[in-house]
Amino acid sequence: MKRFGISAALALALVAVSLPVAASGTEPPGPPIEFTDGVASGDVTQSRAVLWTRVNGPHKVTVEVSWNPWFWGWKSFTGKFRTSADRDFTVKIDAKHLWPGLRYWYRFKSSPTGSSNHDVVYSDVGTFRTAQWTWHKSNVEFTYDGDSDTSRVAGVNPFNNWEVLDRAREENGDFFVYLGDTIYSDSSFRPGGPADTVDEYRDTYEEGRTYTALTELLKSTSTYPLMDDHEVQNDYDGKTVDPARYAAGRQAFLEWMPIRETGLPHDPSCAGDPLYRKVKWGKDVEVFITDQRSCRDADVQAVCGGDLAPTMPTAQRTSFPFSLFLSPSPPPGCLEAINDPNRTMLGPVQKARFKADLLNSTAKHKIVISELAWQQFYVLPYDRWEGYGGERSEILNFIRDNGIENVTFNTTDNHMTMQNQVFIDNYDDPETIAYEGITGPIATNTFQQEVLEFAGPVGLFAVNSGLNLVNIDCRHLDKYSYGHVQYDRTTGTIALSSKDQAGAVVTDQNTAVPCTQTLGP
Repeated sequence: MKRFGISAALALALVAVSLPVAASGTEPPGPPIEFTDGVASGDVTQSRAVLWTRVNGPHKVTVEVSWNPWFWGWKSFTGKFRTSADRDFTVKIDAKHLWPGLRYWYRFKSSPTGSSNHDVVYSDVGTFRTAQWTWHKSNVEFTYDGDSDTSRVAGVNPFNNWEVLDRAREENGDFFVYLGDTIYSDSSFRPGGPADTVDEYRDTYEEGRTYTALTELLKSTSTYPLMDDHEVQNDYDGKTVDPARYAAGRQAFLEWMPIRETGLPHDPSCAGDPLYRKVKWGKDVEVFITDQRSCRDADVQAVCGGDLAPTMPTAQRTSFPFSLFLSPSPPPGCLEAINDPNRTMLGPVQKARFKADLLNSTAKHKIVISELAWQQFYVLPYDRWEGYGGERSEILNFIRDNGIENVTFNTTDNHMTMQNQVFIDNYDDPETIAYEGITGPIATNTFQQEVLEFAGPVGLFAVNSGLNLVNIDCRHLDKYSYGHVQYDRTTGTIALSSKDQAGAVVTDQNTAVPCTQTLGP
């Protein structure tokens, strides 16, 4: 849809001068309302849910929340919102005073002043389930994924039609975690080049809502959305990013995603307040959503001279096939920079809150939503936790020293399936501290495609040899996939799986072992 620009606004103003002034308390009629981009719910707690939609212009919109899909009888919640161009005509209403552990249905509607009921226009009906009572021992099931390029070339996505999201919807989970790179604002397929204005970012989100797999998933369950880098620009960090570009990308993300904008930790050292939240789903599962972009220091790739595997030990660097790509040691100062304890990924405020929340959690399982990988696998570590070794070791030691059990990291970003133990160092400190399941992507190049393009078959062989060093439990570098997590209250265990476009569990490329792990109790 076309947005109102300055020239359009001026034309409307000139037309308004020639029209009779509307009577007090009324407005000239606008275009008939249309709900253009589906509905969504997000950031669900035991008693609240953020409800989202978008319309085609300035309208008064009402949301109704019901205990039944036919909206019979009393409404569990109603709320009103007046849209404006300032928020791209998106609607976000925080529904409150809901009951824990119940399924709700919601819809938006609008009716021009003075019209009869038959003039009311309704949106699609969406549904969500509130989190269970925090004392209730209940099953929990959810899916997660990220990395979705919205671009089309001659009307067709270069990668696929986002089929993994159809399969995720069919799991009928309690919620979906939209884990970063929800758009590719700097995709090489994007007409006109990378987005850098708020309207250009908005256009990219609007294009994303043309994928039925996404809109149907968002309609069918709630989501916890999170930014990674491509919502602004590739591999940005909060300390050096252009503030105007970051602000524009963040504004569009907040407008287009059903995320609660209040209650976030405030940290003036960050580009913006980190999007950190936590929510408990019943007695045994607590979810921690961490923001690893807004506050982070710059990476040290330049200090390391672009070394492809700076954290790999010398004995391995000098052996085949790594010696084809690596010198005996990384440049002087490289490892010191990576392990500098003063470099941060989370920023001081978010890190303190995250550590305190982990320590005080009474849940059996602590699920950490992470844009970036925690496990060690050597290859190009600069943009993930391995490249921020000082703070990584600090947090992992905090988990270990305080006996915090059953911590699982759910991660995307790497465009592959990879499940493994999380330890500080494979050779010097290999004790398991947590577990991680990496999944994805939805629609972009897989990790294997990226490696082949960059270094060819020999490079891919070297990457797999590096993964062999850390004894990866399960991996597939060339599958579109989503993560599936299921907590069983009777056994106290979590089943963590990566599944493909057909909904089947991904199998290891080398061994055909299913990429599913049972964790706990």
